[in-house]
Amino acid sequence: MSIQSNVFNDVLQFYTADSESVRSAAAFASGNICIGNTHIFLPIIVNIIQKDPSRRILALHAIKEVVSNCSHGQLEAVAEVVWTPLFERSDTAEEATRNVASASLGKLAAVDPSRYLGQLRAKLQDPSPAVRATVLSALRYTLVDIASEYDDQLSPLIPEFLSLMSDKDLTVQRLTLSTLNAAARNKPHLVQDHLQQLLPLLYAETVLKPELIRIVEMGPWKHRVDDGLEARKTAYETMYTLLETCLRKLDLNEFLNHVLVSIGDEADEIKVLGFMMLFRLSQVAPTAVAQRLDEATGELEKTMKDVAVTKDTVKQDLERASELQRSCLRAIAGLSKIRTAGTAPSFDAFVSRLEQTKWGPELKELRQGN
Repeated sequence: MSIQSNVFNDVLQFYTADSESVRSAAAFASGNICIGNTHIFLPIIVNIIQKDPSRRILALHAIKEVVSNCSHGQLEAVAEVVWTPLFERSDTAEEATRNVASASLGKLAAVDPSRYLGQLRAKLQDPSPAVRATVLSALRYTLVDIASEYDDQLSPLIPEFLSLMSDKDLTVQRLTLSTLNAAARNKPHLVQDHLQQLLPLLYAETVLKPELIRIVEMGPWKHRVDDGLEARKTAYETMYTLLETCLRKLDLNEFLNHVLVSIGDEADEIKVLGFMMLFRLSQVAPTAVAQRLDEATGELEKTMKDVAVTKDTVKQDLERASELQRSCLRAIAGLSKIRTAGTAPSFDAFVSRLEQTKWGPELKELRQGN
């Protein structure tokens, strides 16, 4: 044991190494050494978490190794020691530190949900946004790891956890949306029965919020910064996931209302998600989307117009515009294959004009390939 202790203490010395890869290796090694004798070594790592901010994130990585690799029989004792310290100071920690702690919390909740899901739930109303963010990140990991036999315990809690989509804190909003996305991807049956309650909250976060847009001055230039963009993007990514996993539970007309808004968003990444959804809808719900083609035509045509080149235009601007147009063209190709003659005259006329432009050959190729 003395030899093992010496090795463990030597490894801890490398927590302060200059090389990041060496520090990471030390965290990995100390966590796995700890598994050999959690009674002796685990309290040392926990003490670093509680008292040494400079080495805290490395100690958290070590705890993650312990939680991920120790035996099921060891986990109960490990959980007793680390659960509270993992939450401590999360209200002052950086996001990267919280994420590492959340991974361990989520793993513990997945192994013993009867005990720990309730404790996560109890912190949903914590006044600290950082603590709420830690809870939601932990739940995201739980959704990936939890065994299906515990789904009955998890399902009733889903609406309460995911109601934080309407939280006032932007980080909590984004993490809640990301958690819904994870649930829809990994355990869609857990969210399907709650969609009537969850979808209004999700759709509300797809709306561009002017109050979150600010102007930042950088020398003589002014830039618009949209603080709501990441949450909005995550909301649309979640919609795409729901389209793949919960199609039968969606009101497609309502769903399409928000897809059509997305292709007119001021952010290119949102537009791309909208084009992806339109293309996918042309495959899985052609009847519903065929009835709305004329509504999409204006924004599709606007995207496909030639880019106006000015003295301030740079190569990257042209490349981004070209990528956006190709994403749009793929959607047009899919949509043009499901149209019925006479039902969407504006869309038909637009496609006919597009076929006569430089995009015509590529549009034809996409139609044949889709």
